[in-house]
Amino acid sequence: MKQEAAVKRLCAAGVGLWGAAVVGLTGCAPTAMGPMVMRMGPGAPDRNVMQIGMRSGPRLSAPIAGTQGGLGTGNSFRGNESSFSTQQWGVAFDAALTVPVSERLHLHTGLQGEFLLPIPLPGYGLYAGASYYVGSERLGLAPALSLRGASDFGVGTPRGGPGTIFGAEVSCALTMQPEKNVSIGLVPFASWHTVASHGRNEQALYYGGVVAARVSWGGKNDFELSGGFGRAKVGKGVSWNVPIMGARGGR
Repeated sequence: MKQEAAVKRLCAAGVGLWGAAVVGLTGCAPTAMGPMVMRMGPGAPDRNVMQIGMRSGPRLSAPIAGTQGGLGTGNSFRGNESSFSTQQWGVAFDAALTVPVSERLHLHTGLQGEFLLPIPLPGYGLYAGASYYVGSERLGLAPALSLRGASDFGVGTPRGGPGTIFGAEVSCALTMQPEKNVSIGLVPFASWHTVASHGRNEQALYYGGVVAARVSWGGKNDFELSGGFGRAKVGKGVSWNVPIMGARGGR
């Protein structure tokens, strides 16, 4: 009896592990977050800053994946008819690190993991860039240039994919500090990507802008909110509007 019970428990554990693997393999095509770099004011010239949160954006492989034969209605690409469809719009975990080189020049790097369950699932991505601040403590501009790569590695049957993206982005934050620990800004951006999905390679343009606000307290803690709209265009004619939302905390 004891051996039989042990075998049943082992079988149940095996089924559970198999189910978890299946769920884990059903991931998401990578989200193209933008703007990747948002430098809200001069920043901290004497210490690194780490931010963690979630941000949204388009799945640039969706127009390619969503036009394949044999797809159901829920998996098709619908453009502006369904801006919040998870087949073409995603929310990703975002962990970003800012490293000051000087008071004006800062380096930025980060990683992302798609949000489908309480843990990140494929795809994953990395980005890196630099920003340069021009202006005073109260008012200034911070142009930035960054590179991004992300992929779901062709695993499973992900939402909006499979997909792999690689590209570059330019942005420029216009920021002001009405109070010492409060920064607000307008951040327009434009990015260019090569998108690979289902054996096809397409060029994608993603551009738009966000309004962002950051509140600091305790000298080393801050909370940032951002929101706006973008426009994504893949290939020669497919384009759609993209809602942009984000929230990050840092220190």
